[in-house]
Amino acid sequence: MPAVDVVPLDSAAVDSEGDELEELDDLDARASELPECLAGLFAHDTLILGCELELLPQKIIVRTKDGDVVYKLAPQFLLDTMLINHHPADSIYRHIWTDERVNPYGTMFDSLKEDVHVPMAGFRLPAPGYVTSPYGWRRGRIHKGTDIKVQVGDSIRAAWAGQVRIVGWDPRGYGYFVVLRHENGLETVYGHLSRPLVDEYEAVPAGYVLGLGGNTGRSTGSHLHFEIRYLGEAMNPANLIDFATGELRNKEEYVIGIKAMKQARAEQAAMKYHKVRSGDTLSGIARKYGTTVRKLCQLNKIKETKILQIGQKIRVR
Repeated sequence: MPAVDVVPLDSAAVDSEGDELEELDDLDARASELPECLAGLFAHDTLILGCELELLPQKIIVRTKDGDVVYKLAPQFLLDTMLINHHPADSIYRHIWTDERVNPYGTMFDSLKEDVHVPMAGFRLPAPGYVTSPYGWRRGRIHKGTDIKVQVGDSIRAAWAGQVRIVGWDPRGYGYFVVLRHENGLETVYGHLSRPLVDEYEAVPAGYVLGLGGNTGRSTGSHLHFEIRYLGEAMNPANLIDFATGELRNKEEYVIGIKAMKQARAEQAAMKYHKVRSGDTLSGIARKYGTTVRKLCQLNKIKETKILQIGQKIRVR
């Protein structure tokens, strides 16, 4: 399949008429007036160009009478990946590839017996903000990711190279979100986007902008909800990434402790909560569940003088 060369635009590039071209990232032209250096081949809405990755802009914007049409651009070497029916870590996932659910893998994780060693090469931080809410229990249920502070419109980047499995909309949860599958076997989830900028099946390099930060779905402020999963099982991103420095804790590999993760999940399943009703007190709740006020305070990290709020969830075991 033929392709064309792209003229580097860090010098005074000119079109066929001898006029200087604009920077590609800011290109605003009619579809019939694209410069010859962009004459290439389209695969769906992606323009395939024969150029080096570092010379490639993210997109061009073509003005039409109906509004803006955004064309994503990809270097020639990604074309084969985009057009063949092969997905990252295909054998690990037993050839399951679907956009129906974030976790369509059933009990595949449960069948694992030994620790898994995951290569970490090629990592890029999805967003540089500080952590606003860590992985773990929050308001009576598990928060399966790490929340990172971003502003609406900030670039959200792919943590590793991979292929887009889902571009979705979840009004009561993730909002606009993207799920990316990586060759190392991990899947990453990027939630609460204001606008996704990729398509399902699209192959992307590490650091590629997947979408723009936002406040969509079940969110009370602009942030990125970032998850790391293996065979559908969510793990604590802070175990892999030091968000204070933006670096991996181990740049070579991460070892998924299968036994430890299964034990932690069993402990989580055994946890029980009581929803506070009118007239409830800590002593009354303790009697109901056969425990003590001291134990309730330890589990919930509260003092015995804590005033309970109706609707509040108190962990009782």
